[in-house]
This record gives sequence, structure tokens and C-alpha cells, in this order.
Amino acid sequence: MTDQSGKMNLYQLNLSIEKVLSKKSAWEIGGRIETMFGTDTRYTQATGHWDMNIMDKGNYYNMAIPQAYTEIYAPIGNGVSAKFGHFYTIIGYESVPSSLNFFSSHTYSFKSSPFTTTGTLFNYPINDEWVINAGAITGADNFDRDFGAWSQMSSLSWTHPQTGTTASFSILTGDVYLLQKSQLVYYSAILQQTLGDWHYVLQHDYGTQQNALSNGQTAHWYSIVQYLDYQATADWGIGLRGEMFKDTEGYRYSNGPTTYYAITGGLNWKPKSWLIIRPEVRYDWSTAHVNVFNNNQANNQFLIGIDTVISFNLL
Repeated sequence: MTDQSGKMNLYQLNLSIEKVLSKKSAWEIGGRIETMFGTDTRYTQATGHWDMNIMDKGNYYNMAIPQAYTEIYAPIGNGVSAKFGHFYTIIGYESVPSSLNFFSSHTYSFKSSPFTTTGTLFNYPINDEWVINAGAITGADNFDRDFGAWSQMSSLSWTHPQTGTTASFSILTGDVYLLQKSQLVYYSAILQQTLGDWHYVLQHDYGTQQNALSNGQTAHWYSIVQYLDYQATADWGIGLRGEMFKDTEGYRYSNGPTTYYAITGGLNWKPKSWLIIRPEVRYDWSTAHVNVFNNNQANNQFLIGIDTVISFNLL
């Protein structure tokens, strides 16, 4: 989450074991268990009796269990699969596992969106182009706090096999707390286009939550993010990302009504199949009436960073 500067950090050490479903013509059962250690885990823990008390939270390093689920495949129609347990959300474009992202840093949009969910999620391919997801969960980043305040999470995606175009819409709605009106609505609309070695993404997110403010009012926030990357060679890629995030009432980042902007440029170098080196340069600025960067000393900032991703198999 790049929340500390000027020193070396172990962001994520991910260990997982999984039985992958082939999703062919027979009933199957599989699943995945995933653990994470590092400085990112303070953000990926679920509220309630799950992973918040595994380690002492007195420093920046902690531990999380972001996924632990069973998955069942049923050969009904075009094939139905269902997850039961704790798993990553389907909301948004960027992912919690850092190795799946082009950039090492994240957008404001990603940091305001759900990370993990607990419950059940069904997946069904309508045909070769359309896929639907639908599920019932205990809320965003929650395990069993206010158990009974259930939410629905669903998505619809379309892929055109000839043009390299993908469009998706995902939404999560439901009360955050059991004993008060606290409905959270969060949706993410994503358009992706691939042209040869070029890949473009346009993402729009919107969120609102009842009774989120101290005066009982509803909070709102929304964002627009664009990504463009080019795979120059098998080993080198270059990318650019731009974002606008509107925190209408100042609920998400506690700096008052503010609009945040960020531009990020970076490289991906893969000297080995198991190694990625990602340098990047980023510039942030905001419209806040208070200084929000550099320990509340400035209203803009430059970030220069580099990280390394190492992938390995234990078996």
C-alpha cells in the first residue's frame, strides 16, 4: 500500500494452496487457502473473529488470511461454480495480490473499495461472451461483525473475442451495521480494450453509505481511472495511469470535501520468468483546504519507488 517512505518494506509474502477446478463435464470440488504477511496486511484483514488478532498490531507488520474457501462445480447448463467461505471481492480492476498489477502503488479508488468478502458467490457463463456472478456476503471487508447485516454482490461481464473488448459492471449493496440504517452501495464499471501489444482500461467507481457522517448524513464518493500499458518486448513493459477521486463529504480520507488527482508512470522488467522489477514515478495533488501529503506539510507530492516481485512454487 506504499504508506511508508525512505526504507525497505516487505509488502506481501503470500503463501497459498489450491485445488483448481477444471470446470469440464463432471461434478468437482476444490478450494483455496491463502495467507499473507507484510505491511499490506493491516489493510486486508476482515473485521470480526477472523484474522484481526493473529499477530500483535504494535508495528507495521501483521498477518492476514484473505482467502479460505471451498469451490464446487456443477455441470448444469453451461456449468455453475460456487464459492463458499472467505474470498476476494469482484469489485474493481486492481487486485490485492501485488503481482497481478502493473504498478506497485494503488489508486485512491482501490483503497476506498472492498478488498475481501465472506459468504457465497455463484458464477455462470451465459454463453461464450456473457458471464454473470451473484452472491450473498456479510459485507465489505467483514467476517462476522454485525452478523445478519447481509449484502448482495453481483456482476455482469461481456467479452468480444474478435475485437479484444471487455466490459463489466459489478455492484455491492447492503447494510454495514445490523441495528441502524447504514446501507452501502458500491459499484464499478470497467471497459478494457486490447490492440496488439497495447492494453487500455477505463474504470468508473461510485460509492455511497447511509449515516456515515457524524451528523447522520449520507457520504458519497466517485472516481475515474485510466490505464494504458504497452508490452514493448517479452521482457519490458511501460505503463501510464491517471486518476481523479472525488471525496464529496470527506468521509473516505478524512480531509474534508476534496478531489484527489494522481498520475503514475512505470516500467515492468521481467529478466526471469519468476522475477518482476517495477520502478515507478508518481505525482499526487488535491483540492483540500488543508495539507494532506508529506505528514500534512504539502498539498502535492512526488513519489519515486521500485519493488521486486518473486514468484515461487513450494511443490
